[in-house]
Amino acid sequence: MRNTRPRLTALLLSILLTLAVMPAGVAGTQTAAETVTVDKSGSADYRSIQAAVDAADSGDTVEVRPGIYREEIRINESITLVAPDRAILDGSRFVNGTGVTLAGTAEANVTGFTVRNYRFGLAANGTSGDWTVTETTVIAADVGVYAPNTTGDWTIEDAAVASTTYSGVFARGTSGDWTIRDTRFVDVGGDGADVRGSTGDWTVEAVVVDRSGADGVDASSTTGDWTVQNTEVRRSDTGVKAINSEGNWTVTDLTVTQSDTGLVTAFSTGAWTLEDTTLETRDIGVFTARTTGVWTIQNTTIESRQQGIHAIKTNASWTVSESTISVTAAKNAIGVDARSATEGWSLTDVTIESPGTEVAE
Repeated sequence: MRNTRPRLTALLLSILLTLAVMPAGVAGTQTAAETVTVDKSGSADYRSIQAAVDAADSGDTVEVRPGIYREEIRINESITLVAPDRAILDGSRFVNGTGVTLAGTAEANVTGFTVRNYRFGLAANGTSGDWTVTETTVIAADVGVYAPNTTGDWTIEDAAVASTTYSGVFARGTSGDWTIRDTRFVDVGGDGADVRGSTGDWTVEAVVVDRSGADGVDASSTTGDWTVQNTEVRRSDTGVKAINSEGNWTVTDLTVTQSDTGLVTAFSTGAWTLEDTTLETRDIGVFTARTTGVWTIQNTTIESRQQGIHAIKTNASWTVSESTISVTAAKNAIGVDARSATEGWSLTDVTIESPGTEVAE
């Protein structure tokens, strides 16, 4: 019998040399990201969204064509789920259904959908991934986005939530550095965003809350640093609430109208900066009590019935400048109520219009 060992040895050496000079990624098992399509008519790769999501690998895109899809979607991988022409997820057939559930560490991107008639439009309870929701509308849900106890740096952008029973975004107990940007909350039964008991540094930017059953943003018992800018709250109880908070707050270009109170905080320890802001409220513009952080209010207009600034028993310096404070009630109206404050107050270029007391010290 002919000895074939030298030939086999030469072949193996040739294969090893070929693999050694291959570009990275060619010799391994990596595959390029793919796009799979969904059309309920059967003209695409899959008829159902969930089937396509289950077949997708991390990095893939699932593209959903127009139509009404009566499904509950669960995403476990870091994929992009996109509806370029506004596909609709409808949950009217489910009891306590969820439109899209993000799970675990998935860093998914959900974009372009209209999600309606679910208990939760999107749920991400306890996730740790940096997921995003963009260009998506949630209508007629109990909660628009349900994301308590998350640790990731998630983003909601160019979105809308309307006609919910409770909050637009419910994200209590979070610890990531998340962002809500260019988003509208209209006719929500609770807060626009309820993020009580959270830590982390957050940004709320270019957000509109119109007709909330409670507050625009409720960040009570939080410890992170907040940035709120270019945001408007209309027809709500309070624009921004942060009772018992510990972080530093920067509020710029906030507008609160047709609401009871513009900003409410008590027992907070962080520094507050309020600038380029308009507060037109029924009761009090800025309500603070027993705070220990330094306050700066600049270039701000406050129009209220009872009190412009209520700052009882504060324990740090206040600076108010280039601002106008107007209160209209015939009785008990106070422009600035700073009684029992233990540190100095500075009012520079401030106009106070009040039929009652301008400054109570």
